Amino acid sequence: MLKKILITLLVLAVIGGIIALVHHIRVAHRNRKELARFAEEIPYTANLGRVLVIYYSWTGHTQDIAEQIAALTKGDTYRIQTQEEFKSSPAFYARIKKELSNKIYPALAGNLPDVSNYDVVFVGAPVWWYTMATPFYSFLEKMDFKNKKVIPFSTQGSNPGTFLKDFTANAQNAQVGNYANFNNVGPEYNEAVHNKIVHWLNNL
Repeated sequence: MLKKILITLLVLAVIGGIIALVHHIRVAHRNRKELARFAEEIPYTANLGRVLVIYYSWTGHTQDIAEQIAALTKGDTYRIQTQEEFKSSPAFYARIKKELSNKIYPALAGNLPDVSNYDVVFVGAPVWWYTMATPFYSFLEKMDFKNKKVIPFSTQGSNPGTFLKDFTANAQNAQVGNYANFNNVGPEYNEAVHNKIVHWLNNL
């Protein structure tokens, strides 16, 4: 009996590994195909006025995109921070799922930004469980965008899920502009990702 259970577990593990490998290959192929469009350098030509870039970042990827936007637009940045630091662990994903299900989100640290003196506000966060990261929900619950033009962006492993739909539903008094999403990719794609950002900004 024990032998059968061990064999079953082994088979399931092998199947799971194969599924994960196939998914990884498909995502890598999709990333190569998309970013190939941005292989050549694109000059930045946009004039967006005074810009504020608001972001929540856990692993640093969203921060990287936000800082590139700020550097190109000569904008200011505001980082959303939680009172309790999120730590990577197996329990992390269960916690996030529970927060999303119960709609009880983590407490934030610091004051909200004042968007009054800005022409355009970029707002970005990672995708967790195919929607916005829970600290981002906390932020949107409290934030009034005062009818400013607000441009959302997300970062994710492969699928932005319902990020834009959920952002639009929760962004109070925001004139939501053209959304962009960025997959987590290796450093070999840094130049292409930068060109994608420039292309997006130029077409806002």
